[in-house]
Amino acid sequence: MTRDVNTDRLELVWDRLNHWHHHDGVRAISAETGSADGVAGDYYCGFDDISGKILVNRDSRFLIASPTKPFIACAVMMLVEQGELKVSDRVSRYLPEFGKGDKSHIRIAHLLTHTSGLPDMLPNNLELRKERAPLSEYQKYANKVDLVCPPGTRVHYQSMGILTLSTIIEAIISNPTSEFLAERIFEPLKMNATMLGATDECLLSHKPPVDSMVEETEGHDQWGWNSRYWRMLGAPWGGLISTSADLGTFCRHLLGIHQGHRGIISPATLLSMTTNQLGTFPKVPIAIANSLPWGYGWQLNWPNHPRGFGSILPPESYGHWGATGTLIWIDPTCKAYGVVLTNEPMELEGRRQIEFANLSRIFWD
Repeated sequence: MTRDVNTDRLELVWDRLNHWHHHDGVRAISAETGSADGVAGDYYCGFDDISGKILVNRDSRFLIASPTKPFIACAVMMLVEQGELKVSDRVSRYLPEFGKGDKSHIRIAHLLTHTSGLPDMLPNNLELRKERAPLSEYQKYANKVDLVCPPGTRVHYQSMGILTLSTIIEAIISNPTSEFLAERIFEPLKMNATMLGATDECLLSHKPPVDSMVEETEGHDQWGWNSRYWRMLGAPWGGLISTSADLGTFCRHLLGIHQGHRGIISPATLLSMTTNQLGTFPKVPIAIANSLPWGYGWQLNWPNHPRGFGSILPPESYGHWGATGTLIWIDPTCKAYGVVLTNEPMELEGRRQIEFANLSRIFWD
């Protein structure tokens, strides 16, 4: 790190995370903030496991949930750069079985911006998990499911749209999306602890993925977040396993691209991913387009919304939440980022990770 910063402010960030652990009962916390120049600081607190025997450290791997989605979007945009597809293409061009009824109007851009009208989760999602179904089964039902709204008319967060993007990737490259991400993103950036779907080596290591805090539901050990099935499934909408250090590496790489450096995607492509695309859909209400903006795969900041990234981050910042208690924010205006991973499932309101986003962003002033 080469920038002049206020180290006392950074201690305030870590003190707040320490409070989460010791006073609020958040068992596992891993965090990092940095700039395009390097890591300013990191913090680890608590235990990987429910029994409290394995300390959280730099090597602790978390199921990061929905921050997986921007990686899928990045893979799609890599294929756009190669001329393999266009965001204006209809999904049915690549998945003919998908394009029935209103789904025939869904385009790649709709999937990337949560405007497809697909549901977030399938009505039979729980049954599929209990049956330990493969991803192809989820896609089969996504092909048939009714839309929540006509494509391009409103924003409706849709994990099944991200699943469909992954299925398109695999149809084009004839290989699993997990391999594409490993070869094109994780290996070049030396994100050695990151994978879409855990391997046997990962699960049997001395540092398996951090146990998430989950409800004590019957059979949850067979299909829940901590189960072997879910960790190995590699759900493209939320199955990435990573560390705060690896995610920090990814954030620094993107900040370098913003500055014109050569990277895994071009500066023009990254700009399109992090620019509000909702205004390009004429039927999306302008108030929604302006107040709840989405790029391609990245959420832009919603400062006054309980699912934004905090009131201090500017509109140009972007990032993503994760239901397992994770948050990534990137601010290209000050060339800084923050990553916080926890084991605490995310609430719709009162998300404590906003405190981290605000405090860590102030550190860079």
